[in-house]
Amino acid sequence: MNAKIKYNLLEYCEYLGGIFGVYKNYLNMDIKDPNLKIKFFDFLEELLSDGVIGQMMEKVILPPMKPRRTEEQIQKECPWASMGRSGGRKPNIITSLELKPEIMEVRNLHLQEKYRQIRENEVRFESHLCEDADYVIVSFGSAARIGEKAVELARERGLKVGLFRPITLWPFPSKQLAELCNGKKGVLVSEINAGQMVQDVRLAINGVLPVEHFGRLGGIVPDPEEIVKALEEKLVK
Repeated sequence: MNAKIKYNLLEYCEYLGGIFGVYKNYLNMDIKDPNLKIKFFDFLEELLSDGVIGQMMEKVILPPMKPRRTEEQIQKECPWASMGRSGGRKPNIITSLELKPEIMEVRNLHLQEKYRQIRENEVRFESHLCEDADYVIVSFGSAARIGEKAVELARERGLKVGLFRPITLWPFPSKQLAELCNGKKGVLVSEINAGQMVQDVRLAINGVLPVEHFGRLGGIVPDPEEIVKALEEKLVK
């Protein structure tokens, strides 16, 4: 894209303040040059994509750097490592399958304990305006950021709505979601798919509240207004 075309496109971008909430309004803009119009909407699509990717990716927090282990430390601390059978060490077979049921049971019990520790220590989630909410929107990833705007719009209409955002989908924050939804009137699971998380939410709620699903497919980013409308039609009525 040359500088002149980009400059002309940027003249239109004073409209872009609310692009994520009302970007469909730009489809009605009067751009007389058909080539410029095509490039403008390509530019809009590029901006929307960059916004989704740039604003909704999870942060990565790396632990402090550790000094590299010596071979002696590896042999002592990492018995699973393949370093050759020096010193009469037994063969190091890395497998999840044991042919003897008794050994396989021990292996499974070890993994169950590992999973239990993960569920206890690695659950991550965020909640937004859920304390006084009557309804809760549950979303993850890109849909969660759009859900924040939907919560804002719903509250402007007098609906007390909050947002619950699982950061870890496994382990799923079932206990935390169940506790948060205690006393609420309903839950709307908003996703950019056909319903990958809705069953996890229903299992967590355990039939105490109605749980409904709203989703867009094919990469279409839902409009916050659509989410509020789905909430009103499926739960508030």
